[in-house]
Amino acid sequence: MRRSIISAFISFVIGCSSAYAQDYNLNSHNLVPFSLNPAQAGNANAIRLGLDFRQQWPKLDNRYTTVRLSYDQNVYKKMCSLGFAYSLDDQSSVYRSNEFSLVYSHTFEVTELSFIRLGLQGTYYLNYFGFDKLEYGDQYDSSNGHVDNSTIEDFETNTRGLFDFSFGAVYYVENTFSLGASVFHIAEPENGFVRKADNKLARKYVVHANYMHDLQYTNGLWGRRDMSDNYLFVNANYQQQADFKKAYLGLGVFLTPVILGVAEKYNLDGVFVTSLMAGCSIKGLQAYYVFDLPTYERENGAWSHEICLVYVIKQKERFPCPMVLW
Repeated sequence: MRRSIISAFISFVIGCSSAYAQDYNLNSHNLVPFSLNPAQAGNANAIRLGLDFRQQWPKLDNRYTTVRLSYDQNVYKKMCSLGFAYSLDDQSSVYRSNEFSLVYSHTFEVTELSFIRLGLQGTYYLNYFGFDKLEYGDQYDSSNGHVDNSTIEDFETNTRGLFDFSFGAVYYVENTFSLGASVFHIAEPENGFVRKADNKLARKYVVHANYMHDLQYTNGLWGRRDMSDNYLFVNANYQQQADFKKAYLGLGVFLTPVILGVAEKYNLDGVFVTSLMAGCSIKGLQAYYVFDLPTYERENGAWSHEICLVYVIKQKERFPCPMVLW
């Protein structure tokens, strides 16, 4: 029955006269390197490796799974950063999207303690649609209720590749504050398998902010400019893609080696989701677990959870910028 429901839904979507695809959405964009803004590549001022695993609706057969791998590094003499990311979004093994992204960001010094970073991202998508895993109307025999394997439905291909570009900018005040904005899918490329011109990857707009407060000492004290191992952080972001809108507010504390946080997400359509995060940082390895618990009325197994690993190899800091957390 669940398979029939998702089959009917996907068939409806691919058959619409006009439709917009939507990006996967992570519980912890602020933990996952440069997932909100390509200009954040290199903001750890180190070689950084990231792995994120997310599963939505784990109690249902039609669960969604997302995996993201990333690498970014800051090149100090040129004040630029390079990054690479690969994402796999598997929707019930029926639709799979593979994303390969290259990122370049450049830092401009405004004052001794503030910077502007601009970032550009190029992405190649390789998408797969398992049409053979769906059930169609002509397969159903109303006389006996059986489902036949044959169908008159004919699809040109079950794979689709396309290129896309994204851009972002961030203003940083060292180890204190950041404010940024980004635009993904600038060209809104055709993304469909049926009526390709009418199915596009909708442009996504993101605005985000982050504030950090050191609990141990004040920046500038005795010439010190780095952060201590104990601080509070608050961050917020707003995302809009076609008709989908989401507002996010999170706060937390880092008391070495433990990090704890809580966040509230609202999709502006009556759905509130509370996220709880717990993690630790030991010798460059940061590990986080994030649990999404719906706080709206329906209880349909729609909660999700996420595991995030980040490994940081520190370099000599010349132009430090604050990391964005939670």
